[in-house]
Amino acid sequence: MAGRIQTMILTPRPTQTPSFRHRQLNFPATRTTAYSTRSFLFNRSRSISSPLRIRANQRPDQIDDNGSGGAKTLGKSLLNFADNNFLPLALIGGVVSGLANPTLGCLADKYYLSKFSTFAIFITSGLTLRNGEIGDAIEAWPVGVLGIFSILLFTPFLSKIILQIQLQPQEFVTGLAIFCCMPTTLSSGVALTQLAGGNSALALAMTVVSNLLGILIVPFSISRFIAAGIGVSVPTKELFRSLVVTLLIPLILGKIFRESFKGLADYVDRNRKLFSKMNAIFLSLAPFIQVSRSRSMLLMVKPSVFLVAVGMGVLLHLILLSFNILAIQGFSTVSGTNQSASAKKKNATAYVLVASQKTLPVMVAVVEQLGGAFGESGLLVLPCVAAHLNQFLAASLSLPLSHWAVSLAPVIRMLKEITAALFSGLAIWAYQATNPPPPKICGTPGGPPITAPRVKLRDGRHLAYKEQGLSRETAKYKIVYVHGFASTRHDTMSVANLSPEVVQELGLYFVSFDRPGYGESDPDPKRSPESIALDIEELADHLGLGSKFHVMGFSMGGQVVWGCLKYIPHRLAGATLIAPVVNYWWPGFPANLSTEAYYQQPPQDQWTLRVAHHAPWLTYWWNTQKWFPASAVAAQKPEVFSRQDLELLFMATGGGKDNKQQAMHPQTIQQGEFETLHRDMMVGFGKWKFDPMDLENPFPENEGSVHLWQGDEDKMVPPSLQRYIVQRLPWINFHEVSGSGHLFPFIPEICEAIIKSSVLGKN
Repeated sequence: MAGRIQTMILTPRPTQTPSFRHRQLNFPATRTTAYSTRSFLFNRSRSISSPLRIRANQRPDQIDDNGSGGAKTLGKSLLNFADNNFLPLALIGGVVSGLANPTLGCLADKYYLSKFSTFAIFITSGLTLRNGEIGDAIEAWPVGVLGIFSILLFTPFLSKIILQIQLQPQEFVTGLAIFCCMPTTLSSGVALTQLAGGNSALALAMTVVSNLLGILIVPFSISRFIAAGIGVSVPTKELFRSLVVTLLIPLILGKIFRESFKGLADYVDRNRKLFSKMNAIFLSLAPFIQVSRSRSMLLMVKPSVFLVAVGMGVLLHLILLSFNILAIQGFSTVSGTNQSASAKKKNATAYVLVASQKTLPVMVAVVEQLGGAFGESGLLVLPCVAAHLNQFLAASLSLPLSHWAVSLAPVIRMLKEITAALFSGLAIWAYQATNPPPPKICGTPGGPPITAPRVKLRDGRHLAYKEQGLSRETAKYKIVYVHGFASTRHDTMSVANLSPEVVQELGLYFVSFDRPGYGESDPDPKRSPESIALDIEELADHLGLGSKFHVMGFSMGGQVVWGCLKYIPHRLAGATLIAPVVNYWWPGFPANLSTEAYYQQPPQDQWTLRVAHHAPWLTYWWNTQKWFPASAVAAQKPEVFSRQDLELLFMATGGGKDNKQQAMHPQTIQQGEFETLHRDMMVGFGKWKFDPMDLENPFPENEGSVHLWQGDEDKMVPPSLQRYIVQRLPWINFHEVSGSGHLFPFIPEICEAIIKSSVLGKN
């Protein structure tokens, strides 16, 4: 024994802590990168439970005390740390390497190494993808469906909000918006669920299904929520095809190889950590290449701006966590039983952890396929890398908090009851806030009196009208005039601005009518561009205007004329659109042109139109709530008028201060705002069954003519969009009035020119 150094291995007895038994590291049968998150939680426990080696001739006070043993222990700790945090370190290393020396990254980009790495990631993912405990996943299917809804349908809506943030470079904002449209993470969700004692089979099912469906849904989410918001057209079909080739096919191939060769599956299962590290290396190539390509621009970004972008990523993850916690609590409360799938803690844990994360590999693949359509790819990816790292950290730090739930069970039960009460109260408030009061229909008890002549339409509604000019029998030209927004049959720019001599000389007859809901016409809850065109045809027949007549519309009434050109072109002798309101969502507009015009509006009008188009059922609430400013056009704010418009309003109101109240006829909204102003918004900016830019010439033999008049300083209707329309429809005679805003038709000289061009066909 002399001269020999003996080594004893002292292994501490394991601590008997029942509450931690469920956290033993038996990882689920799935592709995971648990090593990337365990270090945040278990480094200390590993160091305690690791064997402690003591040399027999070494005093206890000399153990690892500034000697080689201490150096070895430090080195081992560092290796363990690197091993357990390989993915975060690889991502950070990729970013740092790209900034330090971009030459290799640019070379890798030249030879399309990023596409190869993406393909390799999903081949490896398929190889490591195990089936898991199918029974547990099937039992919790309601929670899984809720998770898929949250991942693929709710979070893309957040991209619309993110795009409103003004930050330079804009790619930081756009990148995070794209990140919102991604499915859940391919790496850490299942591992974190296992560590937290959740239903790992459910986590696996949500991960696989959301990523498979994501390949179908992501291109359309990006096209709808992001491309339209920044003026970029996304080739949806090409992107979908590319994602199938780059993501789905390699994932399926990897899974086929695994199921076909049992020896390969066993090898992969024995070396899951190795394959996870391979995936981490492949994934780190993405930020390395992207940052290398965009290094010069990145170095120009102020550190404070980048920190703001990182902070946005952190906030995004916290919002997702908060939403999903509230969603699963509400879902559990609505189910009304403690035995429901959502009430089980392991299912709720899986839902919250998986649904609150987003995948970086799919995001990188999407950016690669878009080829710079949204800006510099490095600037797009960098804040998402930071957000991805934050997901690891936030989710890992949140796991220990789950153990407080045991001691706080009574408080949680009370919070559930409060949540149920709040949901009930919120539902009642939401119903009242979004449901408008019934209209006060003319001629009914409590409604306004009937003072105008009216015709009864096919569905029993009544249309009030007003005739001016020569009689129907003697007039040569019969014109149906359609009034604009917040107007009535009395607000015509025709006879009032024409001399009697011109009316007599040309032989003009005018009939104006209250559009449904306005003045004394009955509301039409089913109003559409088609229904009002048929109303006009029926009015003309009731009045005996003949087989053909002229139609003329101003502003929102000008938009009605598009419906006449579509649905009753055979009844028209001519058509005139005067500053017609455009729908920014007509598909014929190039995305960049309509987006640029859209953002020229005041912010409150942008939001008003968003609500009218995307959530028409909220239109009444939005225009009556007091929290946010509603439509500036509806309120007739000065900023929506040109200098000429303000002068015309001043003269029309006799110099009064309240232009809105004096300019609006008292009958305008006497039946209620919802069926007048709000219905105009929902119809005018809603989803149309046709695109006006697809219309054909209604007068191929020049038996009539179509005219479009527009002021070049109009702040309500963008002239740029009108110019594009007439380029698409060359058979329209376009008249652009220099120096004029929206109200130019009320200038007598211009009014006369409009009438003459309409009936005589002169330019």
